[in-house]
Amino acid sequence: MADKKVKWIVVFGVVIISVLTAFWGLGSRPLGNHEAYVGVSARNMLESGDWVVPMFNGKERVNKTPLSYWLVAITAKTAGKMNEFIVRLPSAAMAVLTTIAVFWFVCERLGFSTGAISAILWSSSLCCIRYSHTGRPEMGLACFVTIAMLSFYSGIKSPNRKRQILYMLIFWTSFGLAMLAKGPAPLPLIIPAIFIYFLIFKQWKLVGKLLPIAGVILFLLIVLPWPMAVLKNAPAAAEVWKNEYLSRAAGEYASGSKPFYYYFKVMFVYFLPYSVLIPFAAAAPFYKIWEKRRDAIIYHWLWFFAGVIMMSVCGGKRQHYILPMMPAMAVLAGIILNDMIFVRKAYGRKFSAIFSTAHIVVLAGWLIGVVFVLPGLGNNADDENYVNCDFASQVIAATQDKKVIAYCETDPSFIYYFGKDVPELGDIDEVYGLYENGCGIVGIGEHFEHLEKDGRFRLAVTGLDKSRGFFIENQASE
Repeated sequence: MADKKVKWIVVFGVVIISVLTAFWGLGSRPLGNHEAYVGVSARNMLESGDWVVPMFNGKERVNKTPLSYWLVAITAKTAGKMNEFIVRLPSAAMAVLTTIAVFWFVCERLGFSTGAISAILWSSSLCCIRYSHTGRPEMGLACFVTIAMLSFYSGIKSPNRKRQILYMLIFWTSFGLAMLAKGPAPLPLIIPAIFIYFLIFKQWKLVGKLLPIAGVILFLLIVLPWPMAVLKNAPAAAEVWKNEYLSRAAGEYASGSKPFYYYFKVMFVYFLPYSVLIPFAAAAPFYKIWEKRRDAIIYHWLWFFAGVIMMSVCGGKRQHYILPMMPAMAVLAGIILNDMIFVRKAYGRKFSAIFSTAHIVVLAGWLIGVVFVLPGLGNNADDENYVNCDFASQVIAATQDKKVIAYCETDPSFIYYFGKDVPELGDIDEVYGLYENGCGIVGIGEHFEHLEKDGRFRLAVTGLDKSRGFFIENQASE
């Protein structure tokens, strides 16, 4: 009875930590540019009724799969409003769902204490806190990749055929939803790790139990309808997808200049404040002392490092690309910490006591920092997102409902806060013609300087950072 009560207290504690780290200060900061793409596209879906082809600033935005747009649009429609909290709410919910998945599946296969520790490590890690507080699609991808990988392992290990079928259905469904969250990223994040695991343990006889036909059909029914509908309405999407997926992976499109080992540095930042556990996790599969747990360690190790290597091989590297692998690191670290705190078999008693106590203190300090630091981030003139929010408010007040044009380009977050499309034109004479006809003109960075130096435009509003401005003819002269 006492053990049952303790377990419920632990479950409650895990949920509280997860909700705290995911939701605390969620709507306190202005939206960034990548979040604005999601917010504006979702808002346009609600206004137009077209949920197939996302639109941003008057242009088709089909380079990203639509799940994040749909979730934000549904949330906004349910709430009856669109704001920072609403745009980020799906990501926060996905972070909590990922924590629950880690807790549930790890408890089932590796024990209650390991599941609880793994869930706490994930939900309080820097990467989880960071991406639960953004409206970008990364947390949705991480959530469904995590559920897919965990359910797959439970499925192949379950002796009960009915549960095995259930887990395989969860796997194929989650795999499909991961593709809608941010396809085709799940393909290299899921398939190589599973293939190598089967290769190492010679599990080919299990292939028939993975629902290879029914599961693939379910997967395709989830994944294919959207791109097929898009191609019917916007045939040019095929070329966009080629550049966004194939050319980016080959390093021919938006590749940047990051070295092969880039993610091996990022992982230590993302897993703060528990980064010291990464070397232990990396070495764990090579020690037989783990005995029955060694199989699970190898599976999660492959999930993490196979994914990291696949992303390292790709030409286009972005730090958030390894977010879907970080729950695997949390499970590996959870196994290690569980041994240090409760089992003390793989590591010496004194070392384990010092190491585990230090991490408990670090966790407490980290959570206190989350409570006091998160709500105040990004609300000052040094933050570009805050500047855009303030600038948009000033432009709205100055336009008096007149049309606004951007010279060359403008920030997506400005478009979100302005609340309307802002067409972008690169011909300054064409822009001046519209200006003479009463349109307001927005300029940022060097384009703002160009408009100022031109001499024909009257500056009405300047951004807090002095690097953006709004030009409109004197209202009194009309």
